[in-house]
Amino acid sequence: MRPLLPLPAAGVALSLTIGAAPVTAQSIFDTNVRAGPQYVQYQIKSPVNETIAEFTVPVFVVIPVSSALSIDVGTAFAWARVQPNGGGGATSETSTINGLTDTQVRANLTLGTDFVVLTAGLNLPTGQETASQEEQLAAFRIGNDFLAFPISNMGTGFGGTGGIAIARPVGAWNVGFGGSVRLSSSYEPFEDNAGTRPHFQPGNEYRARLGLDRPFGTGRFAVGVTFSKFGDDDIGGSIYNTGDRYIAQMGFTNSLGGANLLVNAWNLYRRSGTIFTGERIGPENITNLLIGIGVRSIGGVIEPSVELRNWQQEKLSSSMLGTIGLRYSVDASGFTITPSVGYTTGRFATSASTANLTGFRGALAIRFGP
Repeated sequence: MRPLLPLPAAGVALSLTIGAAPVTAQSIFDTNVRAGPQYVQYQIKSPVNETIAEFTVPVFVVIPVSSALSIDVGTAFAWARVQPNGGGGATSETSTINGLTDTQVRANLTLGTDFVVLTAGLNLPTGQETASQEEQLAAFRIGNDFLAFPISNMGTGFGGTGGIAIARPVGAWNVGFGGSVRLSSSYEPFEDNAGTRPHFQPGNEYRARLGLDRPFGTGRFAVGVTFSKFGDDDIGGSIYNTGDRYIAQMGFTNSLGGANLLVNAWNLYRRSGTIFTGERIGPENITNLLIGIGVRSIGGVIEPSVELRNWQQEKLSSSMLGTIGLRYSVDASGFTITPSVGYTTGRFATSASTANLTGFRGALAIRFGP
């Protein structure tokens, strides 16, 4: 099923503006391949007493057919596990789910000198759409957007997205606006105690985005806002709606002495809604701030970073986490290789009390091609 909140990840552009300058001519020979194995683990203390881990291997192929048309295809292998830490937590048995995820195919067509971009995308249901009873806890936990796992669901139904983005220079600024519609077919997300698989029909999603950016020093400053309107969902005849979403994003890069400064922030607000039982769920808000400094060293760029995140839920205490990260990027023989690690500490609010948490993440991003 659809998570309560959509994660502002790579698929949600920080800025909707598209450079006004003509693009460099590209062809199919400029195809590049990107892969990024990642491992994320959180240990949540009493009263939850769970360890949640996920290992993913996403692979993307970007094919610039011409200077105006590009196609990208992506899928991933994902493995997720939730196991009890002992101490009388909510989890008594280990839950594991793994396999291929859905495949995303997207085409972008640029009209004019980058002023208009048309986008069409397909979600091909190559992943595991139905979670057995033993797999459901793991499938549910990775959909938590506060913890921000790399893959938030294993599989859904066939879907299609169409969108348009328009950008124009206004003085020193680039201003862009975009809109899209996503339609999805029904699928069977889980199997209940009787072995029945209820049909789930997601509501249509309508998304509007506005973005601005401009040069600043040696870098750029960008801001963007996104509004997502969701139609009603239907699972086994129960109609519900988890609430519309608002996302605000900001990015800033510039030189600082001999280093490069990066500041990235986003805020996601979900309006109140209902879940499939008919029960009301209150609004919630997630705020995230990341600051990084890149320094050239050892033939590449070393970037230490600090990330802070806060989650506000109705009638619950705040959930907070802080992550200290380090990544290193180097170009070698047509490859760009970027290993990274991070350590997290914080607290996780539950209806009973607040649980301390610690976490670790490691990733290896690899890009081959121009």
